[in-house]
Amino acid sequence: MIPRDKLLHLAMGLGAVGVTWLAVHLSTWQLGAALALVSTAFGVFYEWQQDYRGEGTVDPWDALATAAPGWLAWAALSILPPGVLQ
Repeated sequence: MIPRDKLLHLAMGLGAVGVTWLAVHLSTWQLGAALALVSTAFGVFYEWQQDYRGEGTVDPWDALATAAPGWLAWAALSILPPGVLQ
C-alpha cells in the first residue's frame, strides 16, 4: 500500500502538471496569466491538503497569500514594454 503522504504528494504534482499544462497550452494566455492561474491553483490545493491531513482549517486568506505573487507578476508583466523579457 502506498502511504497517504506519498499519495498527497502525487495528487499535488498531478494538479500542478494539469494546471500548468492548461495555462501553457491555451494559445490566448500569456506568461503572467499562466503564473496567476498556477499560483491560485497551488494555493487552493495546498489549503485542501492541509484540511485533508488535519493540519489546520481551510483559510481563504492563506490561499490568497499563495496566489498573490502570481497575480502581482501578471500585473507587472502587463505594464512592461513589449520585448523586455526577450
